[in-house]
Amino acid sequence: MSKDINIKPYDESTLTKLEIFERYIQAWLPVFIQTPYVDSAAIWDFFAGSGQDSGGVPGSPLRILRQINYFREQIVEKKMLIRILLNEEMKWKSIDLTKLVDLSRDQWSLNGLVTVDCRNEDFQVLFPNLYIELKRQPNLIFIDQYGIKHITKKIFKMLIELPKTDFLFFISSSSMKRFAKTPEFAAIFSDFTPGNFDNVRLEDVHRMMLDYYKRIIPPDNPIRLYPFTLRKGSNVYGLVFGSGHTLGVEKFLDLAWDQNQLNGEANFDIDDDIGKARCSLFPELRRLTKRECYERDLETFIRDSGEVTNRQIYEFTIGKGHPKAHAKECISRLRKEAKIDFAGQIGFSYKSCCSSRARIVTVKATDYG
Repeated sequence: MSKDINIKPYDESTLTKLEIFERYIQAWLPVFIQTPYVDSAAIWDFFAGSGQDSGGVPGSPLRILRQINYFREQIVEKKMLIRILLNEEMKWKSIDLTKLVDLSRDQWSLNGLVTVDCRNEDFQVLFPNLYIELKRQPNLIFIDQYGIKHITKKIFKMLIELPKTDFLFFISSSSMKRFAKTPEFAAIFSDFTPGNFDNVRLEDVHRMMLDYYKRIIPPDNPIRLYPFTLRKGSNVYGLVFGSGHTLGVEKFLDLAWDQNQLNGEANFDIDDDIGKARCSLFPELRRLTKRECYERDLETFIRDSGEVTNRQIYEFTIGKGHPKAHAKECISRLRKEAKIDFAGQIGFSYKSCCSSRARIVTVKATDYG
């Protein structure tokens, strides 16, 4: 049977997951509220739970509604229609959720502009049945499944084909490693052989799964995937974020690195960056941190190119899984070291790089010998 995380207080990793989700809603909603030609959007929480933990701490459904209330004035002013679906497969939890949502109706209905649909259905049946509707408007999809069984290759392909859709899904690395040799696992992930996970660190299973999903994405599909790994005691879980829009990627990376400025990828030191950063008797043998590797690679990219635009630097940065702030800080350092030059001010946000004229960064070749 699935564990029920709602009958006791949420642990730290669950709270981190929920915070990432809510902060992404907070970044995602105003994009479409402020887009003139968009008049509707939808948020889909397919494993919503009962809405809160035993102490009344909000789960994902109440966090969605909290953000709707936060942006209520803008939603009403634009007369934007927002559809929210909250599905929970366990009957008693679905009943509790429905009651909780009804109690707060005055806070989120906004004169009928916002609708909340509480369901008690099997995800594998519900998701395909809603697929035509999912194609109609911008979507944010949250699939907080227990274990590993729901994000099959078929479901994933359906997800990445949805236009204007960002998604987060949850997967258990511990379950992947524990059940990799079972027939049930083989039925879901036929691409893996039984020994695939034998010599892999538990902390790296999530990355293996991310690579698996990346291989499924067709070359002409713009979806990009990014991980955030969560450790809870001896178990490891992970979120996978996906977006086909550069701005969505930027917003996720900003909040992920804000959660953990060490690596932007986990709620713990997944690659021993703290140990790497310590002084060594032999500095030339010291391993580089994730941030140092990025700065080294960006400098090499600029030097080898000779001349690049801020947009190229921006694309390089998010492609490496780093926020725009890292690009700004690295470029500022290189300029102070007289290795590059550019005229005036230069930005590395989506707006600066993709919505306005590109700015050129030039290498001072003499400073590289």
